[in-house]
Amino acid sequence: MKLNYQLAHQRLLADSADKKVLELLSATKGFQQPDINSLSAKQFLNIAKHLELTEASVRMALSRQTKQGKLNRDDGRYTLTRNQNPYVVPRFWLDIKYRCQPWKQDWLLVSFTDAKLSITVSRRLVRRMELLGLKFVPNLGWLRPNNLSELQQEVSYDLSNATQSNDFVCAILTSLDTNQQVRFQKLWPLAQLNQFYVDAEIYISEEMNRTESLPDDDILKRSFAIGRLLVEQLSIDPWLPEEMIDVNARERLIRTSTSYYQQIKPAWLNILDQD
Repeated sequence: MKLNYQLAHQRLLADSADKKVLELLSATKGFQQPDINSLSAKQFLNIAKHLELTEASVRMALSRQTKQGKLNRDDGRYTLTRNQNPYVVPRFWLDIKYRCQPWKQDWLLVSFTDAKLSITVSRRLVRRMELLGLKFVPNLGWLRPNNLSELQQEVSYDLSNATQSNDFVCAILTSLDTNQQVRFQKLWPLAQLNQFYVDAEIYISEEMNRTESLPDDDILKRSFAIGRLLVEQLSIDPWLPEEMIDVNARERLIRTSTSYYQQIKPAWLNILDQD
């Protein structure tokens, strides 16, 4: 997927207020400023005015998400629910950066027993596998490079939750020959991943140049629309080892995105502080 504001804006308009409320809290928490780790209803409404959200839809979304346990409300301020289980929250790409470890050409393999899974559970399972960066190999199982710390624990935890069972086995494959290594690496669209890193970095750089001359309300609207699309793509990135992808392009995208996040921060703070 190529980043562009037209697509990002269409997606922003189409998605529900409930989703946007959760994403707004994630976005402001990312600024790493303690006083905006939680937001009041007034602050939500300040932002909502610039995102074409009605006051009624925001208030209803806050109420629904609180009742569903996704938000905490304390002294009139809302925060994302904290869960003590380590792998409940989907992995974010900046977190993964610190989990990379040298790849020893070994692979994590997940195989399932003959347990019967319902269609719903099977779909949930496939979705979880894809989010964890695993690919299916017929007659073998699900596979990915073993290049992240605590990967096996994370996969086991997620799959237990997805299937409500432990009818699977995780194993590490080592000492594979060159042909097998090449075969497995071709499971991922490597050229497509590399091109996304390059194109996204160029687009974010261009957006940084545009931001210099925009008013705060336009900065907030554009950055939220584009940022959520970027995070959506990066949150499903398989985070492959540098032996498989263009790690320099990926690192450039991370650095540029981090700089962009800092550039838009003053505009967001100004709008949050409006009376």
